[in-house]
Amino acid sequence: MREKNIDELVDKIKEYNPSEEDVEKIQELAEIYQDKSEDDIFIEIIRVNETLEKQLTEEEYREIFEKLESIRPLLSEEQNRKLDRILDLLNNE
Repeated sequence: MREKNIDELVDKIKEYNPSEEDVEKIQELAEIYQDKSEDDIFIEIIRVNETLEKQLTEEEYREIFEKLESIRPLLSEEQNRKLDRILDLLNNE
């Protein structure tokens, strides 16, 4: 089962072809967050979540959480714990 999920994710990643603009945005985000603590990043995630809740439909918002859940097979145990922490924080908002 886990191997099937990984194969599906790899296929989706292969299909993704980021534009130059996407790459620039990712680089900017990496620079912004590289010196922040984990707690600072969690606070920022909460802020972004509040904005998304206001801007997205319920279906679009739920889709984001489904995508987060779909990456679990690719994460280490520690990363899964951090994802759990993020999701718990967002669900308690």
